[in-house]
Order: sequence, then C-alpha cells, then structure tokens
Amino acid sequence: MAVDDGFDVVGVVRRSWSMTSSDIPDVHSLADLERVWRHLIEPLGFGSRQIFAIMLDRDGRVHPSIVNVTDCPATPDGQMLVNLARSLRTVLDEADPDGSIAMLWARPTHAGTRASDIQWVRAITAVTAAHSLGEWPLHTADDSVLRVMSPDDLAA
Repeated sequence: MAVDDGFDVVGVVRRSWSMTSSDIPDVHSLADLERVWRHLIEPLGFGSRQIFAIMLDRDGRVHPSIVNVTDCPATPDGQMLVNLARSLRTVLDEADPDGSIAMLWARPTHAGTRASDIQWVRAITAVTAAHSLGEWPLHTADDSVLRVMSPDDLAA
C-alpha cells in the first residue's frame, strides 16, 4: 500500500495471512462481516488505539491482507484519516473499483463505548463516505466486546 507523507510510517502495518479463501467467509451481511472481524482479531485485547481496514471485492471476498494503523491519538486526527482514506481508495481502485473497505476502531480497556469512541467513529465514517470506500458500518472493539456502531449510536 502506498503511504502518503502525512502518515507516521511506523504506525501503519500491512499484514497478510497465509490462509485459503475458504478460511475467511465471504461478506454479504453485517453478521458475515462480524464473523470476519472475529476471525481476524480475536482474542480481543489491544495495546493501543488502532484502526483496522480490510478490502472486500465486488463479490464480498476478503482480500488476504489487513491494514492496521496503531498508536492512534486520543482524538481523531483528520489529516491522518484523509491520508488513510486516500491510500485505501488507491488500493481499491487498483484491485477492484467496485469493491469496498470495511473498518474497525479498537482500543484497550473494558470501559464500554466512550465519547472518544463516538468521535473516532464519526470521523472515520465521514472520511470513508467522502472517499466512497463503501457502505459498511464501522465496527468497534475493546478488550472484551466487538460490536457494530449503529446510526443510533452516532446520533447520541
């Protein structure tokens, strides 16, 4: 993945796994996407605030790599998110312009959803929409819970 100058390159990791496509279910629903996230990041437990991103092709197949931005600041960094979205859009355009990106916000502790989580989810959702990365709602995870963020969660 190309990394724009606005990224702290140390904090961006691209991981690939050596699984067959049958190891990871195709994604056609929110339940499918939650299963994929659980497959990729469980057991839950995070050392820092992080963003995960996966690419889905037009048929819902998950590309065998994951982008992981680690050590995110306490409050959303708009320029970092724009740079991430631009890079993801470039990768998506090259691999499958009709595909989509699914993202997950994760952080340490068992504290439940915090105001800072809502800020991050709103910021990530906005930049995802602005760069036409897909319609998948953002998932969040802490050290004990993985969940999808609903529009009602964001309206609060």
